[in-house]
Amino acid sequence: MEADRGVTSSAPAVPGSEIAAAADGGSAARSWLRLGRDGRLTAYASCADGLVRWTESAPGSDIWQGPELFPVEGWAGRFTLAQDSNGFVWFAGTRHREGAPGGRELIVATQYQTGRPLGDWRAVGNPFPERKREQGHAAAQGQAQGQGQAQGQGQAQGQEQAAAESGAPLPPPGDPIVLPDGTGALHILSTRFGVGARGRTRRADGAWANWADYQGKWVRGAVVPLVTAQGRAEFLVTFRGGASYWGQDMPGSDFRWLGRMKADAVEGTYSAYETGPGTGTYFWRHPADGGVIAYRPQAPAGASPALMPLGGAGGVGPVDVARTRIGGYDCTVLLQRGAEGYPEIAAYPTEGEQYGTWWAPVGGRCAGLPAISPDARGAVTIAMIDMDGGLLIARQDQTDPGLAFGPWCRVG
Repeated sequence: MEADRGVTSSAPAVPGSEIAAAADGGSAARSWLRLGRDGRLTAYASCADGLVRWTESAPGSDIWQGPELFPVEGWAGRFTLAQDSNGFVWFAGTRHREGAPGGRELIVATQYQTGRPLGDWRAVGNPFPERKREQGHAAAQGQAQGQGQAQGQGQAQGQEQAAAESGAPLPPPGDPIVLPDGTGALHILSTRFGVGARGRTRRADGAWANWADYQGKWVRGAVVPLVTAQGRAEFLVTFRGGASYWGQDMPGSDFRWLGRMKADAVEGTYSAYETGPGTGTYFWRHPADGGVIAYRPQAPAGASPALMPLGGAGGVGPVDVARTRIGGYDCTVLLQRGAEGYPEIAAYPTEGEQYGTWWAPVGGRCAGLPAISPDARGAVTIAMIDMDGGLLIARQDQTDPGLAFGPWCRVG
């Protein structure tokens, strides 16, 4: 390992121990390494006081700026992010505020250019202002459309329903998800067990719509978003034993219910990636051994969607995903935090899950989840936060015909 070769001279704005603690506590966003339109990579993390950022000084450089702290008053710690077709990075989080319904509100912010300050955090409200179980029409409406997904969930869901109806406090809402589509519209989605999934849309003209109900009363965890290269948005609403599938017919159209699937999954381990034109593949972990499962709701004509195992048993959390050419073939690359806390990587021909995968360790122990992204040259770059809160990266060796990486470099 080439330690410290890329460290910048400026003092950190936040102690590394706080960054590592937040990452290990699950506050890091999925897919937290992003490539900007100017060719520079940016890494994002959280700490007790707000959002943390590191930025490449130039495309492909081992000199990075950061960590920079962007304080957020009342910051709850967890955040999610997404990048639109213009390269804008959108963030969604939660803050505590006296006077807000339930004492908390969802907030969003935007980074319009790599390395530039974030825009102001703006409140978008709280879709679940009442902590008690919702009754009456809303519950009846949720049950009506949720019957399809309720079937087959068995005794476990019956016990959950009984607990919710007993008047016991509901669990806190899932992480808010930000989902930009190809028309410039921005969708904010949040979930709460016992209530369902709800979303609010900011149209391209800046006007906000009211909160919409996407059912899924027994939802577990955040929704799982995906935007295709054509700008069409979709998402899964997950529950014990399966998920319901929602999507747009075209960019900018309303979301509609597209069906449901039956599958056991470890809560909080879902991720998604476009693996073909307009086709998304969803990934999660099987509860039996923690192995990775792949699933495409939109199966080829004449075929039924299938659950496809990809190994990685014992891994933790969602995988991060990228695509690159290996030996001349389009391949999907998966990155996970392994059972021992080390990054592990696997690759296979894109949508060729039947060929299987082989997982290999690629670094030292990391805090939280590692992340992956192509850099300006198209080289797969993997990043992790070490146990001291420092940012380390390793880049694909493009002179190697396989998937090989150069040495790790501490860049911040």
